[in-house]
Amino acid sequence: MKKPHTFKLINGKFAANDVRKILMEMIQSKINFHTREIHGMEERGDGRTSHSEKRIAQLRKAAEALKKVLTKAEAKGTNLKISAKVEIEFLDK
Repeated sequence: MKKPHTFKLINGKFAANDVRKILMEMIQSKINFHTREIHGMEERGDGRTSHSEKRIAQLRKAAEALKKVLTKAEAKGTNLKISAKVEIEFLDK
């Protein structure tokens, strides 16, 4: 197996309201992806939407938890550090 490819997507200090914009947009993008997947499966008559439905629920729960943390940070006027990376590795078929 080859070494994974790693990409730094976010790395820095941000005001809480900027963190809210960045991370909530990422979460919403993933929700939109899974929503489109569900619609595509329904149009094709493929009833296997449970993974995407579960993932949307998880993402919404994460968004709510994130909002609570960010509300506290905003109230304190605290800056936040975000470090987010993506690792991609090739899998055997």
